[in-house]
Amino acid sequence: MNTLQMEQRELACYLLTGPDSAAALASAGLPIPDAVMTAQERPGALVSRTGRDEYMAMLNVGHQAPQGEWCFRRHDCVFELRDGDWVELMTHLCQYDFHQLQPGDWLMASVAGINSWLYHEIESGSLLIGIDPGFSHYLTDIFSAVLDDLSATRKTTGGAS
Repeated sequence: MNTLQMEQRELACYLLTGPDSAAALASAGLPIPDAVMTAQERPGALVSRTGRDEYMAMLNVGHQAPQGEWCFRRHDCVFELRDGDWVELMTHLCQYDFHQLQPGDWLMASVAGINSWLYHEIESGSLLIGIDPGFSHYLTDIFSAVLDDLSATRKTTGGAS
């Protein structure tokens, strides 16, 4: 668990809603997921479908943003968990069985009591967690406390071997 790294990732996030949402994504060269509660990623872009005509787009800074009457900028705080056993960490913070989460899977769940979106990246294997920015310090503190607890339980205290 020592190698697990958590960083904030700078992404421009958007909510698109209404019948013109798919067209707005297409005109920006962004992927359009087929089914509700799925996502597609491309270099520099992640798009999830959260409803019949509703999408969330998370873009690297500088990527062309979708344009539309019902396209709204979001200000999500996005954490990236990588290079370690993030599954074990998440089992302490969320009821979802993360052993089932496959690369490319999108999920909306409560993490440490915070409504969140989660995405298991295909290429890197990282877990992205998006939350309201008002909870970023709280979630950072929770992550640190759980990681400290997990590290403490791994220390040998002596005894027969």
